[in-house]
Amino acid sequence: MKRIDKVYNCLKELCNKQLAERGEVVGVSAMEIAHALNIQRTNASSDLNTLFREGKVIKVEGKPVLYKVKELDMVSDESDMVVKDVFDSIIGANLSLKNAVQQAKAAIIYPPNGLHTLLLGETGTGKSMFAEVMYSFAKEIGRIKRNAPFVTFNCADYANNPQLLMSQLFGVKKGAYTGADKDRMGLVEKADGGILFLDEVHRLPPEGQEMLFYLIDKGLYRRLGESETQHKANVLIICATTENIESTLLRTFIRRIPMVIKLPALAERTYEERFELIKSFFREEAAIINTDIMITSNALKALLLYDCPNNIGQLKSDIKLSIAKAYLGYMMKRDKGVCVHTEDLPEYVRRGLFRYKESKDEIDKFITGDIIKFSADNATPVIQQNNQIFNFYEALEEKRKALEQKGLNESDIKLIMSIDIETYLKKYLLNLDKNNLEELYKVVDKKIVDIVNDFLNYASKKLKRPFSEKTLYGLSMHVASSVERILSGKDIVNHQLENIKKVYEKEFEVANVLRERVQKEFNIKVPDDEVGFVTMFLCLDEETKEKDERVGIIVAMHGEAAATSIAEVSNRLLGDNYVIGYNMPLDQKPEVALNNLTNIVKRVDKGRGVLLLVDMGSLVLFGDMIYERTGIPVKTIEMVSTPMVLEAARKAILNASLDEVYDAVVNFSPYVGRIYKDSVKFEDSLKKNVIITACITGEGTAVKLKSILEKNLDLKEQDIDIIPIEIESTREFRRKLLNIKEEKNILAVVSAINPQDDSILYISTSDVFDNDKLSVLKNKIEALSQIEIIDNMKEVIRENIKIDSEKYISFFKKFYAALIREGVNLNEDITIGLILHLACVIERILQGKQLIHMKDTQEYIKNYPKEFDIIKKAIRIIEEGCNVKISDEECVNMMKIIYSL
Repeated sequence: MKRIDKVYNCLKELCNKQLAERGEVVGVSAMEIAHALNIQRTNASSDLNTLFREGKVIKVEGKPVLYKVKELDMVSDESDMVVKDVFDSIIGANLSLKNAVQQAKAAIIYPPNGLHTLLLGETGTGKSMFAEVMYSFAKEIGRIKRNAPFVTFNCADYANNPQLLMSQLFGVKKGAYTGADKDRMGLVEKADGGILFLDEVHRLPPEGQEMLFYLIDKGLYRRLGESETQHKANVLIICATTENIESTLLRTFIRRIPMVIKLPALAERTYEERFELIKSFFREEAAIINTDIMITSNALKALLLYDCPNNIGQLKSDIKLSIAKAYLGYMMKRDKGVCVHTEDLPEYVRRGLFRYKESKDEIDKFITGDIIKFSADNATPVIQQNNQIFNFYEALEEKRKALEQKGLNESDIKLIMSIDIETYLKKYLLNLDKNNLEELYKVVDKKIVDIVNDFLNYASKKLKRPFSEKTLYGLSMHVASSVERILSGKDIVNHQLENIKKVYEKEFEVANVLRERVQKEFNIKVPDDEVGFVTMFLCLDEETKEKDERVGIIVAMHGEAAATSIAEVSNRLLGDNYVIGYNMPLDQKPEVALNNLTNIVKRVDKGRGVLLLVDMGSLVLFGDMIYERTGIPVKTIEMVSTPMVLEAARKAILNASLDEVYDAVVNFSPYVGRIYKDSVKFEDSLKKNVIITACITGEGTAVKLKSILEKNLDLKEQDIDIIPIEIESTREFRRKLLNIKEEKNILAVVSAINPQDDSILYISTSDVFDNDKLSVLKNKIEALSQIEIIDNMKEVIRENIKIDSEKYISFFKKFYAALIREGVNLNEDITIGLILHLACVIERILQGKQLIHMKDTQEYIKNYPKEFDIIKKAIRIIEEGCNVKISDEECVNMMKIIYSL
């Protein structure tokens, strides 16, 4: 049995199970099928889409997309199984139109030929559509033949010319009037065996209505100009009118129309029905323009609530107009896609938002705040729209050329490139939408896609984690690009290959399997650098399941009412109490504000993190501190303004991720963008000694930490640079530090996340204002300045003391560094005195001279055990390097010098 047949049988079995347990079939996701059959989700999705195109299954749009077997598309009706019919496609068939649907079915089913029907309703309520559905139902149940005609006639077209109207309906006898040169068939004759739909029947003159009596009563009619010949027609008549039938139609005519069905106005229908109508029209327009269309939450609320006097017809027309404006905005580069904003709606539609508060509870039941996206069935494959991966190598080459033009040396270029590589890959994968495999085959050789698919199945088992469709698409296109590059003789260079091998050892080993397969299939040599890129695809963290929760928005400002005022304005404009304001009085201690904001973040966070918008000062640093305490991701942006808060809330309400909300606000303000982006480029003349400030809250916090450290540590005179970076994941943070360590000497890392590297001094974000904890770093920096002093003592030792000065000074530096690591504070005078004293001790030992004996040695050792132990351990470096043995007495002497005892 083929896999696609297994998928279909599995779907049918799961649908049957739903039918038995729930009494209805709600649908099955591709993930459920994949789990049940133990196959890759991409394979299940591909087969289900194929079955959908073949008409064997039904697709239920939503998140996730669900599938149902067509022959089991049933609902339960008081324990009886009722097969769905064409009326179920009408929005509201089981709600406001339920009575109308039952009447229509009865009219069609009634023996022997059905009941003539009159449809009543305001303009735009869907009378014409309803008549067509009645026609489809008649064919569906066999009341009329499959090829039976459905003839439409608008009586208003000839209302002022009764003779012409009659001729259109019943036909013309040759010579009936001037110009009637031959017999002509009328609409009644054309509708024989089917349905005649007479729209605006109230415009039919009395004589026309009377002529219909005979047709309705006898099934016979005469053409215009005939007096004796009669024609027979079996026609079911459906009429429609917007008027009061008692005043516009003959009573004798009304009596001959036994079934009268009233269709409700749009205002009489439920919000749920109106919501479904809106979605339906958006999908139609998406198919027409062959582009995905989105709508913001507020624009959708306005469409749901505005007064629409011309009903569904006007709603559809207003939606068309709004999408046209949104499409123009897309063409003018306002949006990245076609997205209907509130400003795209007509003014009378926007007024619907004023009704939101009074209908909020009812509206919010089915509007979660998400931005709604409508996809065209025949949309351009997303992989064609996102083809950055094909330019991956070219993008890196352009980046390298730009760095060379700026005059950077090779080591700094290598450092920057190694950090940028993962950014290119991650941004590409995050922007890649999902699609089916057949669309992928249009841009990538099927052989490559199949190879990558098999490889990911293997990797999933080896690494014990699933890989999403995004990884399949991205890696397939990347492999296609790399094969083409190798065949054309171009180099592949991965600047972080060694670190990838160290950090992602297991993944690199797995990635080699793909290399072997590609080499065999295409007869090429794939370098380790390319295996490194494949490894990164396996390691990139990617959200495979979207959460419904929204990012929290908090405004925190100094003063008595600044933050709450901005929050209130934003909430009123958005019609949603979503933004939280926190006022920090000028006399409030930072610790109190931090505790209060920590509690607010805990309350606001729904699983997707929090954006903290602040004005200045210590508030900028609270994000990382809150993360340390709670583990909740908090991104921070300073210099807050009302437009920035509105943009943040708008994005959050649309269910954007924390990164997306943060980027939207940063890009919204060019000034903020310069602070948060330009200030942290690695191209800026990196020094030999560096301090890393890293944050999870956005590069701006790292920049703020940099300025605080520069001020507190007085680094202007030091040969030290502070590099601010952003932490995307713990493993990626560790990789960046390894890259920097290759070229630079990292003195310390100031961050909310411990890098877990014993060779690097770690200072928590919360410790930046703690002088005791910061003193360790100060001592380390001061020690660096002492190194130059130590080097300068080399000549003094050479001229005055008979030992190898080069060798001695080399090991004294290591001895000095060991003391600094233990927290020993050595100023310039103590350092010089220690250098000279220890040099003299070594000289006497090497010359065999007797050292000075001290009576109180044991007393000092007893009274200062910790200090003695530090000296004793550190002095081993001198003993081993200079081949001498230093006595306890001399260790005590050095202890007296160092600790001023």
